[in-house]
Amino acid sequence: MAPPVDDRTDKVRSIMTPISRTILPDTPIRDLIQIGSVEGCGDIPVTAPEGTFLGVITPLDLIGSILPTVGIRGSGSARCITCHLKKEGATARDLMSREHITIHEDDSILNAMQLMQRNRHDDLIVVDSQNRVAGRIEICRIIQHLRIAGEL
Repeated sequence: MAPPVDDRTDKVRSIMTPISRTILPDTPIRDLIQIGSVEGCGDIPVTAPEGTFLGVITPLDLIGSILPTVGIRGSGSARCITCHLKKEGATARDLMSREHITIHEDDSILNAMQLMQRNRHDDLIVVDSQNRVAGRIEICRIIQHLRIAGEL
């Protein structure tokens, strides 16, 4: 009889969600808000022109870019959001989180789980051997994979 298969040793690439949309560091904030409002409220990877991972813009990064202008403690009023969006100069480079955790597409799902637990982060950006963005792996996708495989 063959030993039981441990699906936690499967490669991250086998269950990652591919990422087709990345942005460049010089993308204006107004474009980021447009992207986030049309395409959904997820993290947007920031890459160099050749696709090398640099960081992410989270929905909270976008809200934080508006809060200094408007909001409860802001000096402006809600109508100033339009003024903020028209403001030139602020870019993805100014907002992106550079500490986002990455994992290589050939790493194991077990390693992804350990990184998530150790860093208290529920998703990781998946990169290839040239550090180009390949996808994203979320804890919910890992749980689903393990449940289907019969490990949960």
